Order: sequence, then structure tokens, then C-alpha cells
Amino acid sequence: MKTSLLFKMRLSGWFELLVLPLVISLILLALGLVGFLQYDAQMNNMGEGLTAYEIKEALGFLATTRKGFTISGLILLAVTVLGFALLAISRATEENITLETRENRRRMRVALQYVVAGIFTLTMLFPIYWMIISSLKTSTELLLPVPTLWPQEFQWANFPNVLKRAPFVRYLFNTLVTTFFMMTGQICIGVLAAYGFSKGRFKGKNMLFVLVLGALMIPIQVTFVPIYVMVSRLGWINSYPGLIVPNLVSAYFIFMLRQAFMSVDDSYLDAGRVDGLNRIGLLHHVLIPMCGPTMITISTLTFITGWNSYFWPKMVATKDEYRTIAVGVTRLRQTFAGMETANYNEIMAGAVMAIIPIIILFLIMQKYIMTGMSKAAMK
Repeated sequence: MKTSLLFKMRLSGWFELLVLPLVISLILLALGLVGFLQYDAQMNNMGEGLTAYEIKEALGFLATTRKGFTISGLILLAVTVLGFALLAISRATEENITLETRENRRRMRVALQYVVAGIFTLTMLFPIYWMIISSLKTSTELLLPVPTLWPQEFQWANFPNVLKRAPFVRYLFNTLVTTFFMMTGQICIGVLAAYGFSKGRFKGKNMLFVLVLGALMIPIQVTFVPIYVMVSRLGWINSYPGLIVPNLVSAYFIFMLRQAFMSVDDSYLDAGRVDGLNRIGLLHHVLIPMCGPTMITISTLTFITGWNSYFWPKMVATKDEYRTIAVGVTRLRQTFAGMETANYNEIMAGAVMAIIPIIILFLIMQKYIMTGMSKAAMK
């Protein structure tokens, strides 16, 4: 049966990749069109005798950037249309090419995919690279008008200087303590809740789970006021309970683990009950081992989230004895207030010391994270 050209284009794997820049180009053109309409409307209502600067200040954002949006949209649209045209030509002439030519095209396509993936990877890793090399520069070199991509002279003393500027070791200890107990609490509560929502049978189960999903949509900035008042009345300001207790439950943890538990067939649980296992035994000997990658994934992500937590520790911990690493880096910057030059190189050194543990953890656990994410999304 003869397949359509559109179907062949979609099978190539490039069709979906070209759809994204097409959508972006259309959005840019739409913003440019709105900008031109806004420009005409505002210019008609503009008073007389205004200078060019005053007119520019009076115009809205879309009106001032209308040409940039339009030109960018047209360029991206032209490139996308050209890509669709080349893809259509290659798919239409596919039946007439030899096996060798087809293999060469496949190799070129794979090579191009690696090049594009490499470009995206370098783009995402460049900020980390810049932070690391900045932590090894002098303050003078870091503030040069033309930045250098490699330190002229390595300043390893920046890292011990950070430990002298602020109680950085205390920040690390506080972060480890709070993150450990937050992760432990979220694992224990999340496993029990996920078991109830996935394998339990009780009235209102689905409605309660909808409320849990609703908690995912509410950021802490919305609920921190009543939580802060409650923590303050309990006397937990500047204390470990104040940092840990409000974060002992994670709606995301419950959701992901419920999806993983639902993928386990009930026959395994029935076999466990025949062997005399109770609910805790079923969790410990059946569900958790079978959902091990998901458990490791969520635990790792919980650790990273707790380590990078900034907003709540900043609200609760106002003394250095209880500040965490994310807040400590900002405090590190304030220790240079009043100096003739801001030692941004030492601030970068503090940031590097803060991210080293989570980078190491991610490199070790990345294969489990990918496996756990894929299994949790299967059900």
C-alpha cells in the first residue's frame, strides 16, 4: 500500500522537531503584529512636541520591540519552511535512491543529531563552567571589561578564604541535617500514602488524591504566611523543627510513588498475603523492592530539592546557627559589604562548594533517575 508523503515525513523523526520552531516563529510574528498595532494606536494618541526619547519611553514593550519580533519570526519561519521542503523532497525521492545513499543519509542524520545535542549540552553546561573558572580567578580579572575564558592565574586560596568569611561548614551541616530528615519523612509518609491511594479500598480515595494533586499546583509562596504564623507560635523560629516539619510531606513524592505502585500487579500482593505478610510486610518485601528505581529517583530528587531550598529557610532561619547552604551563599555576599571591591570570585567559590554534593549525587544516580521516571510514567 502506498503511504502518503506526510506519513513518510512524520516517520523520519524530523517532522516533530520542525514543528516546535514553526510554532515559535508564529508566536513571534503574532507578537510583532500586536506590537505594530499597539505602536499605531499609541502614536495616534501621542502628544505633540515630544522628543524621540520621550516617545520611546511612552511606548509599550511590544511597540518598541515590534521589529525585532517580526524579523526574528520571519527568519525562523523561513528556516523552518526550508527544513520542511528539504524533508519533503528527501521523503518523496526515497524510493528512487540506492541502499548505499540511504545509509549515508542515515549516518549524516545521526551525526547532525549528535552535533545539535552537543550544542545544547554545551549551552546548558556553560554557566556551570563559568562559575567554576570565576571561582579560580582574582577579583581584578573577574571584573575586566573583556572577560577571560580561562584564569590567567589560578587562585586556589579563594576556597579557604570562603571558610574564613562565613561559617560555611555550619551551613553545610545544617543543610545535611535538614535535608536528611526531610527526605526520611517524605519517604516514610509518601510510601504509606501511596500504598493507600494505589492499593487501598476506601470511600473518597479518588477525591482525597485529587486534593493531593491540587497541592502540587500551590507554591509555598502562597501558603507560607499561615505556616509561618503556626511555626512562630510553636516557637520554632531559628530551630531545626521549623526547617524540617513543614517539609515532611511531598505531594509530588506521593503522586510518583502511587503511579509506580499501581504498575505492580495485585497478584504479587495476593501471593504475599498467602505467605502471611501484613501491609507493612507487603510494602517492605514486595512493593518497595519492585519499585526500587522509582524510590531511588524520588529520594534523589527530594535530596536535591531540600539541598537547594532557599525561600523557606530564609524565612525561618535568621541566625547563622540555623542557616542552610542556599541562604548562606547570599549571606556570603553580604560579608563583603563596605569593601572597595566586591569579591565575586570568593562568592563563586562558595557557590561551587554548595553544588558539588548534588552534582556528585546526580552523576551516581542518573541511571536510576531515568529508569524511575520512565517506569513511573508507564501506568
